[in-house]
Amino acid sequence: MAAAVAAPVEPVSIPTALGAREVLDVGVNVLNLQKIENPQASLHQCASKYGAQAVRSVFEKLQLKDKVSPFEELNLSDNNIGDEGAQWLLQGLTSTTSTGESVGKNLKVLLMPRARFGTAGMKAMGGVIGASTSLENVILSSNICDAEGVEGEFCAGLAKNKSVKSLCLAACRLGNKGVAHLCDGPLKSHPTLGHISLQYNRLEAAAAKNLAQMLAVNKALRFLDISGNSIGTEGALALVEGLKNNKGRLTRIAVAQNEIQLAGAKAFCDFFMSKAGSKIEFMDLRHNAVPYPGMVKLRKELGKPMDGPEGWMLLFGERQLLLNR
Repeated sequence: MAAAVAAPVEPVSIPTALGAREVLDVGVNVLNLQKIENPQASLHQCASKYGAQAVRSVFEKLQLKDKVSPFEELNLSDNNIGDEGAQWLLQGLTSTTSTGESVGKNLKVLLMPRARFGTAGMKAMGGVIGASTSLENVILSSNICDAEGVEGEFCAGLAKNKSVKSLCLAACRLGNKGVAHLCDGPLKSHPTLGHISLQYNRLEAAAAKNLAQMLAVNKALRFLDISGNSIGTEGALALVEGLKNNKGRLTRIAVAQNEIQLAGAKAFCDFFMSKAGSKIEFMDLRHNAVPYPGMVKLRKELGKPMDGPEGWMLLFGERQLLLNR
């Protein structure tokens, strides 16, 4: 006999983009609108279901009840939230009850990859981050905002925040200019941000140089992921200098798919094996256009010859170096 389905704690009726209405429970700790209800459902169908008006309705219902949102996790991934929905989210989470409590004070995890917002939406997310004292994990990847999206309000919000531990901005088309905004601003001194993902953002050597300057003064960052960019050999050499100046605070770095070639890969490997790089626990250098003869030489210098038992994951005790052509 099937188990009985629990009754909603705080049921509310919200509109869907398909012209119908649906009951959601806004009295739970996790609100998940990334709903793929059967194996035949596509991400497009998921994205077409909830939109800006759904976000608006959720927070209007909470406002009518004069209640703090119980949401500790809010998952709006793969929905057509857009800039309008991002603005409603900012307004809802930063509003207050009649007793002065912040509606969004419980939120710890905000998941909004592929939520179809742009520059204005990313700026709104900066407002959400800046107003929060509880947010720890924020994923905003694959929302095309360009450099303008993180300029101004977003950087100001991240600089104001003291709680975020992990921030994913992959595939937002930030470019060199966007990373410069981040590195010249909040990344230099954020007290709790231990992980940032800047994968697939069209970054070149100039961005690597800004990241290197940031690493020299940053005290909190432990994991930097810039895989899937094009920093090249010049950027690789600059980033290695940044790691040296970082004095071992950063312990994990991913530079896969960056066209750093043999000279760049060798610089990273030399640092990994040096006393200055001994704090690095994880380094990903895969797919960086290193020619086969160069790879043979690198592996020999690392004491991990190509004809040895290890593949592309090279183990040095508990430390990992990922290396292939």
